[in-house]
Amino acid sequence: MIGPTKLCPKGIGLVLLDLDDTVIIDGTKVTPRVMDAINLARERGCMVCVASGRDVHMVPGRMGSPECIDYMVCANGARIFDTFGKTLHETLMAKEQVLEAMDALEPLGAGWNAFIDGHSYFEWRGLSYMLVGRRMPLTQTDARKSLHTGLGVSALGLGRTLRKVLRFGRRIVANDEGMSQVFRVRPYVEEAEEGIAKVGCSLPSDEACLRAIETLKHLGNFEVARMSKTELEITAKGVTKGTGALWLMDYLGISPQCAVAFGDSENDASLAKVCGIFVAVDNGDDRIKDIADDICESVYDDGVARWLERAMAEADASKHGADSTCDENADLTCDEDADLASDDAADNAPAGGDRPSDTEE
Repeated sequence: MIGPTKLCPKGIGLVLLDLDDTVIIDGTKVTPRVMDAINLARERGCMVCVASGRDVHMVPGRMGSPECIDYMVCANGARIFDTFGKTLHETLMAKEQVLEAMDALEPLGAGWNAFIDGHSYFEWRGLSYMLVGRRMPLTQTDARKSLHTGLGVSALGLGRTLRKVLRFGRRIVANDEGMSQVFRVRPYVEEAEEGIAKVGCSLPSDEACLRAIETLKHLGNFEVARMSKTELEITAKGVTKGTGALWLMDYLGISPQCAVAFGDSENDASLAKVCGIFVAVDNGDDRIKDIADDICESVYDDGVARWLERAMAEADASKHGADSTCDENADLTCDEDADLASDDAADNAPAGGDRPSDTEE
């Protein structure tokens, strides 16, 4: 556990990390500094968990490896895994429930994706809508970058969006990591045997997206997160990253007050409700930064790593200060207090089993 800090007076026993645009840049890149900070936190006995809208087969590289991560809350809380791929918990939607949503949104021209039985299916129509939905609104970070590059905000946003969507499209066409591009997702939903973890819905316009949200609320069977002007993520009622995080905390015996979560968008809002501290990255949506307990630097500036580094440095300074005080006033009472504190820490150590040991690449 990372020792007590001003923001986390009980210490940090669990770190929950959103992936895209929080620790991952452009869909696949995680910087060495972020990986180093994660490893340092784990060396101190802190559990580190992915908390993503992605399903387990879409978690890239080392972010899904036992060398770096302890657990994964996937598909916005619908599925929870250890990093050896063992399913610990899941709450799926029945195919009849998903088909009802598809029928209700058909007049709006919705494009779909679905996470079914460990595979992801994406409609080309939905990918085309991303070009509209992810261009705006742009963040303050985008605006600052445009000043340095000499590009206009619209050009910068469109260029970044094109790169992300084309890269994503190439991965789907190649059936990369259990993902397939299809003309229609519906037949795969109809054939699903074990339920659907999450579906995504892309709409042709901002107005259509707002109408879709109202329609889904009226149906009453879903949790809906708006990811952009035209993109929605949908899970079963009562299933969010927050509920997944709570399940994991109970499983590990870690208090919510000792959990810190990082995120950037609406599907991370539920983490702010259940964790002791919620930290938004500076490139995150304004509405997420408004509810955050703290804001770190952007994903482009290794914000998560910098925050964890500061927390560990503060905990070290506090511990060294306490040790110096004890040394200067050393007597039998101090020794007895130290023994009692050690006994108390052992009695109150969180349950949850041993974490797999780190290995070097």
